[in-house]
Amino acid sequence: MNCWHCGGKVIWGGDFDYADYGIDREGIVSNLSCSKCKAYYECYLDLEENKDEEGITSRKESKESKENS
Repeated sequence: MNCWHCGGKVIWGGDFDYADYGIDREGIVSNLSCSKCKAYYECYLDLEENKDEEGITSRKESKESKENS
């Protein structure tokens, strides 16, 4: 993955539960940083939005990713 700002390599720093951020839902926060300009990114994945009727978590594929496969 490349940095939005400078195009440098983005490095994964770790994953945390939403609870670690004081969010009262089920989800994951991933943090990443750029090796070149030191930009910092937090990516939020809300797992409650991705649960089916049986409560099983799944990642939804976008229309674009389905078309490209």
